[in-house]
This record gives sequence, structure tokens and C-alpha cells, in this order.
Amino acid sequence: MDIPFIFLKNIETARDHIGLSATDMDNLLKQYDIKYSSLKKKVSLEAAYYISKIFNRVIEDFIDDNFDPFELNTVNIKTQQYIQHNSTNEKTNVISSFINAYVIIIIKNLPKGTLFVNSDIIPKLPPVLNLETSIDWTSGLLKGLVKNTNTFRKSANDKDPRNRGEAIYELKMEVPEHTIRKAIKKVDTVWLKDFENKNTLTNKL
Repeated sequence: MDIPFIFLKNIETARDHIGLSATDMDNLLKQYDIKYSSLKKKVSLEAAYYISKIFNRVIEDFIDDNFDPFELNTVNIKTQQYIQHNSTNEKTNVISSFINAYVIIIIKNLPKGTLFVNSDIIPKLPPVLNLETSIDWTSGLLKGLVKNTNTFRKSANDKDPRNRGEAIYELKMEVPEHTIRKAIKKVDTVWLKDFENKNTLTNKL
């Protein structure tokens, strides 16, 4: 087994899966004076150690011929925050894609006609997705599931008369089973199990 080659090949898969470009990797490794984009077929043990840390993993996790990439919310929190605010990878909408799948899990048991605002959902998302301030209900798995009621809900602590509050959405239909199955494949299994355990007794947000 060519260990350096397998390691770098799997790192390529892992970074692409969560939306990191080679430039992003360079930026994340700059503090260690390591230039990921210059690595081809060889990598030092020190560089491999710091590269693995980007994903919150150890070197051995990337030495596998049957490698499966890791989900965004399981990698190093600094990496998550970097992707949220600084990623140079323009070919991916990984954040939106991840949010859509997690939102589906959160609303999947709600009955048709349920009313809610985004702040009912966003705090239930895993880090770093719970730092978002909005949800795009018109794309991906979420498309067609809700309608904007053109009414608004204000926080009880918001005394500013100029602020209308958050838009209230209505669930137009129960989330289809095939949509739920797609979402389950995209979310982290540990988060999913934890979420299900916390929400077995209620269908409310």
C-alpha cells in the first residue's frame, strides 16, 4: 500500500465533500507553514498530522482503501467556521445543501398547516449551521414544502416599532417519505440519533 498516496487521495475526497478548495486548505494550514497545494505524491508525518486536524481526525482515519468522507458538522469547529465565512470554493453550495437536509429532519413529523418562523428551527441545527440567520425555502429538498403567509411574529423583547418581526411560514403538506429518506442520507448519524431521542415525545418545534 502506498500510504502517502492513499492519504492524499482520501484528503482530496474529504475536502471536496465539505466544500474546501486547495486554496482553503493552504489558508487553514498557513499557521503551520504547510502548503497543501504543493503536495503531490508525498507528505511528511508532520504535515499529515496538521492536515488531519483540519477534519478533527487522526492520520490513520485517512489510510483506508474504502474511505468515506466525513460530514461537515463532525470536522474541526475552526474548519466549520472557515467554510461558513471564508471558503473560496465557488463550485459548491455545501452550506445550503447541509441546511436543507437538517431542516427536513427537524420538520419531518410536523402536521400539514403548522405555522413557524425560522428562529423556531435554526437553533436546532448542528454547529456551524445554527449560526445561519435565514433558510432558503425555495431550493433543494425544501422547495414547495412551505408558503410565506405574509404575516410576521415579533419577539416579546423587541420593542422597536419599525421591526415587523420574522416571516411566518406554513407547512403546505406533510414532508414526503422519499424526501425524508434523502435527508437522512445527508445528515450526521450521531446528530440524527440524538435529535430523534430528544423529539420522540412531541411533533412540535
